[in-house]
Amino acid sequence: MNRQVVKALVGGWLLAAGLAYAQDVVRIGTLSDYPPFEYKDASGQLKGMEIELGNAMCKHMQAKCEYVTMDFDALIPALKAKKIDAVLAQMSITDERKKVVDFTDLFTLAPVQYVAKVGSGINEDPATLRGKIVGVYSGSNSETYFKKRLPKAKSGIATKSYPNQDAIWLDLEAGRLNTTLTDTTVAYEWLQKTGKAKGFDFAGKPVNDVEIFGEGTGIAVRKGDALKARFNAAIKKVLTDGTFAAENKKVFPFSIAPASK
Repeated sequence: MNRQVVKALVGGWLLAAGLAYAQDVVRIGTLSDYPPFEYKDASGQLKGMEIELGNAMCKHMQAKCEYVTMDFDALIPALKAKKIDAVLAQMSITDERKKVVDFTDLFTLAPVQYVAKVGSGINEDPATLRGKIVGVYSGSNSETYFKKRLPKAKSGIATKSYPNQDAIWLDLEAGRLNTTLTDTTVAYEWLQKTGKAKGFDFAGKPVNDVEIFGEGTGIAVRKGDALKARFNAAIKKVLTDGTFAAENKKVFPFSIAPASK
């Protein structure tokens, strides 16, 4: 084989390898306003527990990952429209969502609970919410819960939807809301930094409605996408090699890892 042929073959192989690598870009849809999981620091850089875990999983998959931030209720439409390839945004695995997307194995546990002023009398019993205003994240399971289980006409409970959780906290502090129903993990972050000092805390017990809230969160991909298997392998890796535990410990004094099987 002459030198020119060898050079051509090697060049072709390198080009093919380069193209294969270039094509292996995973566009991950996520949030920028959901600390401690996703948020932007003072320099505008995307940070958070899920971002760090996402980076570790992408490294395991040998993929180049690009994060695309948007509102929560835009994530599944963007996934279906192929504007992104996966959703990593504390998205609960529910039967309703499984009709339109595939989910990976369980990634985190995320019970939901009310947050309100201490002494408000609000708890998980809907009767304590009659005549009150509840702030909910637009597109979230909490919004679905009130629409399906506690519509205002029957329950006497008013809800107000917001494009992000930060806006809910601000209105709760200002007294424009009586309470919010949200993930305990996100509420814990706010309570420790701001809420408890201003007289807020968890109100009642977590709301138990698996049909609405699911068993936990996962990574969403398009129906039938092979990315599901790759992410499952990556999830298993970070859960077993200590990566998940290390990131978890940075933000919570309790574990949000799913129970090992």
